[in-house]
Amino acid sequence: MRRTRQLANYWNSRNFDVIIVNVCKHNRLIQCAIHLVADRTAVVLILHGEWKSIYEQAGRDIAAWNCAVGVSPKVHDVAAAHCPQKTILCIPNGIELPSTVQLLTRLGWELPLRLLFVGRLIDAHKGVFRLPAILSECRKHNLPVLLTVIGDGKDRDHLAQLFVEAGVNDLVNMTGAQAPTSISAAMQRHHLFIFPTNTEGMPLVVLEAQASGCVVIATALPGITDVAIEDQITGRLVEPGDIKQFAAHIAAMMNPTVWQSHSHAAIERAHRMFSLSVMGERYLELLEALTRGICPLERPYNRAHTPSTAPFTPLDYLPLLLLQYIPSSLLHRLGQVKHKLRRIVGVHIGKS
Repeated sequence: MRRTRQLANYWNSRNFDVIIVNVCKHNRLIQCAIHLVADRTAVVLILHGEWKSIYEQAGRDIAAWNCAVGVSPKVHDVAAAHCPQKTILCIPNGIELPSTVQLLTRLGWELPLRLLFVGRLIDAHKGVFRLPAILSECRKHNLPVLLTVIGDGKDRDHLAQLFVEAGVNDLVNMTGAQAPTSISAAMQRHHLFIFPTNTEGMPLVVLEAQASGCVVIATALPGITDVAIEDQITGRLVEPGDIKQFAAHIAAMMNPTVWQSHSHAAIERAHRMFSLSVMGERYLELLEALTRGICPLERPYNRAHTPSTAPFTPLDYLPLLLLQYIPSSLLHRLGQVKHKLRRIVGVHIGKS
């Protein structure tokens, strides 16, 4: 609580017009501190992912924020359903565009087609365990391809083993995590971006790949990837888990005319719709409107300077590294012991 008040006191001392908060499970200190912000300051939540925990956090702190921004139509629609009494806007993510010189030097069509995946190697989120099956299906149909995997995560070793078991390890280069500049360069050296993801908000890597002319073949996520990708024009969408469809779309790109058409269309659309300047203009309009008093809180909520109603948990106190090794059952038991001791001490003080 002390750190929460320190943060809120700093914000209030600076007299900010607007505070923008990125909602995530590791941001609970800030989520609690917004309950102590002076009413003169507007609070905007950014909902960057299509996850239940994000909507729950927004709903739990609903009295303390003025409006929220969803980074895709799907995120916007779900958030609006969770918080119908609040203003929710949709402002898609923006990206830094490659320069004209960089685009002139990008790799042209040639065989083998170079496939790329960039992201956290966590199958539950990114569907990375589908990559070996996709390569195996390509080999089955004699499609000349090579795959580069950029990223790291808890499933890296298992993914590497699956490439071996599928008999496609010779087609894969797993580089580990890379700097953003290296990723941008990689997108210009590859033809196709393979993205068998399970859940997203508005994936930046998909936008960045298209801006570099790297044609994206991705899982169809309504209100998310079907907004980022114009199917059959700038890229291809695949029904979740359909390995054969991934391979069929890769096969279609063996035609240089088809690939070039998609690549050029992807560059044009990304520059027209998803640049940082386009996103920045929309946020500027929002900020200017907030300073004029739109989306006011329903009452002078923060004059009482009451803390968040959300209970503090071990996540707020213990280092993440330590939390990885302490069973949740033990943490729960320790919490029970702490509350029991508090009751005993309270009873003792009352009797004395």
